[in-house]
Amino acid sequence: MVYPKTGSVIVRDGSEMTYTHIQANQTPSRSVCFFFPGASYSFDRPYLYYSTMLFLNKQIDLVHVHANYGRENTDLWNRSFGERSAWISEEMQTVVSRVLDVHEYERVFFLGKSLGTVPITCGLLKESRFARSSAILLTPLLAEDVFHAELLNLNQQVFLVSGTADHYYNQGVVDQLATSKPNIQLHLPKNAKHSLDVDLCVDDSLQLLQSVMGELARFLDKQMD
Repeated sequence: MVYPKTGSVIVRDGSEMTYTHIQANQTPSRSVCFFFPGASYSFDRPYLYYSTMLFLNKQIDLVHVHANYGRENTDLWNRSFGERSAWISEEMQTVVSRVLDVHEYERVFFLGKSLGTVPITCGLLKESRFARSSAILLTPLLAEDVFHAELLNLNQQVFLVSGTADHYYNQGVVDQLATSKPNIQLHLPKNAKHSLDVDLCVDDSLQLLQSVMGELARFLDKQMD
């Protein structure tokens, strides 16, 4: 049984950002993971749904942040990537601070999908209070210069998943990470797209999902030792 509670904060433009704080047990865990979805990849989609199950199974509390960064948000998308990055990072930092002001956790994880990897890499992991945190980056925006420059500066333990058929995949950045960033564990499934599906192959896509969840479970076990 899980114990969800809904909260909200006022973010930079005066709007309300809601989140769901999910406890794995009646009493808070010593660890928490903040989940940031993609622009069109919500919490009921496979990789966020099964990641949620995995964290709760390992007795790690969760915070699902209900960000609305779809293309209809023209004020956001008409800006440069650097400006969008700063906007999103500031809003996610507001949510994280609110939760951590109320609940004390010994260990903090961050998990993002696509656009949701931006506030982790370009904002939160740059803060000294998260120097010992760990992150999971699912299909990050490796083709964006601002993003991969920040990624190369990270010293925290990171599990990064990017399919070779993802339009944000960048072989040059991957090569840099592989040779210079031993703290970043790479999982690079061949022919997987931005959704981490393999064309229209159901069996291959499900096997990939299982593979990623298995690698993620091993990554978490190492961080929890």
